[in-house]
Amino acid sequence: MPTQQQFIDFLREIEPSPSTTAVCSSAHNTLRANLAGHATYSLIHDNTFLSGSYARDTALRPRMTNGVLRRPDVDIIVVTKHKRTDTPSDVIKSLHRAVKSLGYASVESNRRSICVTLTSVEMDVVPIIPNPWQTGGWLIADKSTQEWIPTNPMGHTDWAIKINKKANGNFKPLVKLVKWWRRENLPNLRRPKGFILETIVAELMDYKETRYEELFVKLLERIVSEYAWNALLGTVPSLADPSVEGNNVFSRVQADEFKRFYDMAEKHAKLIRRAQKEPDADKALGMWQQVFGDRFRKSAPRSGSLLRDAAPASAATAAAGGLGIGFPARAVTPPNKPPGFA
Repeated sequence: MPTQQQFIDFLREIEPSPSTTAVCSSAHNTLRANLAGHATYSLIHDNTFLSGSYARDTALRPRMTNGVLRRPDVDIIVVTKHKRTDTPSDVIKSLHRAVKSLGYASVESNRRSICVTLTSVEMDVVPIIPNPWQTGGWLIADKSTQEWIPTNPMGHTDWAIKINKKANGNFKPLVKLVKWWRRENLPNLRRPKGFILETIVAELMDYKETRYEELFVKLLERIVSEYAWNALLGTVPSLADPSVEGNNVFSRVQADEFKRFYDMAEKHAKLIRRAQKEPDADKALGMWQQVFGDRFRKSAPRSGSLLRDAAPASAATAAAGGLGIGFPARAVTPPNKPPGFA
């Protein structure tokens, strides 16, 4: 049976390295500072903040694809002074033009954002405006439908902080375990991923459990139990967005995608329970590596049994607080040219 320390070591393995975090921090702070000081865009620029997995401290180390290390991606929200009467495609175009004028070589317009690609990081930059019908809510420009769509990235970040506190620091580490498990076993599955997985974890995790091993397997078992009828009938569950009223986080998940996700959860929940009963430690480790991949290893020898077999509460605190990702509070002073400049 894996120790709590094995999971703490594993979490260190799958989180972004300090160098990756530093690169991301420098890149996003430089772009944000340059946008704020832009000669013309500053007139419609209000402020910026981070969103996505880096903001919520649920990011993983960059993945390898065909032997090539992919760039980490960071989501930047740009609060603008645009109006609802402004055409979404024009809003995206305006941001694209401003960023290009800063000297970034690779800038691509997407449906609701622009993507800025540097040598070592990608940044999705998303323009939004306040939602007049929802206090604290926002609207995002969708150039495909030419509509302003309700969103609440800041609300999602605040929600994740509250859920993690409710879970005594275990929510974010569990999300990382689930995201890594999905990456290892369903690499070509488009959805569910990202925030959908975070919402599933918040909905189904055992808030009283402190051991990562049991947190993870109980979550898989609850997915199997909660969504059994959906899997049987070939339908997709409905799960409320915690920060956008009326939004279903499963809305874009296809039935076949959900069934593949469900089947893997069922398969590995059973495999883990078998591993827990396996008397041969090496065989049990092999089963866990079927679940998490070969980065899940035996714990390295450590001095002192307290550190080797850390108490659950202490381990949870270490993983949630000591292993998390942090960006400097102050923006990095922008150079004359952005990093990754062509």
